[in-house]
Amino acid sequence: MGSTTGFDRRGFLRGLGSTALVGAFGGIADARADDAPRRPRPEELLDEAREGLARSPVPTARRGTERYWRQVRRAFLLPDDYIHLNTGTTGSQPRFSLVNLAVYNLYKSLDPRDWEANLNAAFPDLFPVVTSASGAVSGVAARQAAIAAQYGANADEIVLSYNTTDASNLIFAGTPWSAGDRIITTHWEHPALRGPTAWARDQFGVEVREIGLPSRFTRDITREDVLGLFEEELERPLPPGAKQYVAVSEIFYKTGLRLPIEELSALARSYGAYTIIDAAHGWGQRPIDAHAYGADFIAGAGHKWLCGGPGTGILYVRNSGPDLPPFLLGNFFQYAAVDAQAREYAPASAIQPRGEANTPALYAMADSAAFLGQIGLRDIHERGLALARHLRRRVAARWGRGALWVEDHPDLAFATALTSFNPFVGREDSSQFAALSAALGGVLRALASERPKIYLRTTTWRDQPSDPSDNRVGFRISTHGLYNTVEEIDHVIERLAAAVDATGLPQLS
Repeated sequence: MGSTTGFDRRGFLRGLGSTALVGAFGGIADARADDAPRRPRPEELLDEAREGLARSPVPTARRGTERYWRQVRRAFLLPDDYIHLNTGTTGSQPRFSLVNLAVYNLYKSLDPRDWEANLNAAFPDLFPVVTSASGAVSGVAARQAAIAAQYGANADEIVLSYNTTDASNLIFAGTPWSAGDRIITTHWEHPALRGPTAWARDQFGVEVREIGLPSRFTRDITREDVLGLFEEELERPLPPGAKQYVAVSEIFYKTGLRLPIEELSALARSYGAYTIIDAAHGWGQRPIDAHAYGADFIAGAGHKWLCGGPGTGILYVRNSGPDLPPFLLGNFFQYAAVDAQAREYAPASAIQPRGEANTPALYAMADSAAFLGQIGLRDIHERGLALARHLRRRVAARWGRGALWVEDHPDLAFATALTSFNPFVGREDSSQFAALSAALGGVLRALASERPKIYLRTTTWRDQPSDPSDNRVGFRISTHGLYNTVEEIDHVIERLAAAVDATGLPQLS
């Protein structure tokens, strides 16, 4: 085998049981299998793991056709009687990536010292490594470089993290906050960003300015309108020596609205401010180019649109270009007297080895990311947007355009594959919030009890940040270009309309 330890990989794998091989794509090359009913059996994965690392599947149909996308869907274990429209909470990991996760864990337990070298020797094209000058073998650096190339970054700017919250905490922990610093954020942020922001405020006396965005984001709102809200805060005077940050989500998980991050980062930079971006819904949904975004920090998840599995994520820390943000990761970084402002080290290189990492899970995420790159990030994004437009048109046809919290906007800078809507009368009346929340929750339970099973969710938020009772609620549907279809959306709208009718509450029309 060429292993550095000499153990017999194939003998070990055979020892696990039968080595019957199940194709990693479940028959993707067979045109007759495209539409065949299927309910994958979890035990099939163990059969595949006995054969070692699996290659990412390659669709055989003509790119861009519906047959092509049906073949892409077959890379996943989602059964035919399950409609997954909640990727915004968690994605479905590709079958081959799950197989590889099992193999990574097996090799690591077999030979904790040389498991990566063993994998590279057995599968050199499927498990690339980087060898240091001292002869140490690492798969992490190879995957940092691959992710960086895919998302427009340098390899020393990418950290394989564990989720958006983990990455946000690292960003805030490594930023040298001082009283008088300012964070400009919004009232729609996820706790992944709200929590660290409140910590900086309460522990260091950082000023927090919260922008209220309209729940009803209509077609007449422009990019300039949104940027103007931030500029109004950015131009406020700061104490001498104080720093200013814009800390926002690229895509708001509550309504699906996207901020024009490229322009917002440039605007912040023009005022000497740094940018912290929560991109929980970015990696895997959008063809992100980190350098083109111009942000200083981008924290994101691997388990959502990237379909990388739980406990995975990607953190970008800008380490190129002028005016780098001051950053020093405290006791995670083995330093003597390093100047945080001078940035005398590469932050990503310092952050990555912060104790024992779950490298098998991170490597499986990198496999999923490579698969998405093979399919095409732009193609996935455009298909997801097209599905979302179809969904919004079906919602508008049934309940009117006013049911959508974020309308189909002519400026694609605001567009995402997340759609939020509420079909009930009184949706903007806070006194109706409890009743409408109960009704929407009942609809979700009804859809989840059907066959095919339908999985979507609701979100809630406060329309006026200063009024704790001024709440809103909506269904939220995620349309992933990888595995959702127009037929699924049409079926869901029909079943959702029936469930809404069953509530007996008055509806928009």
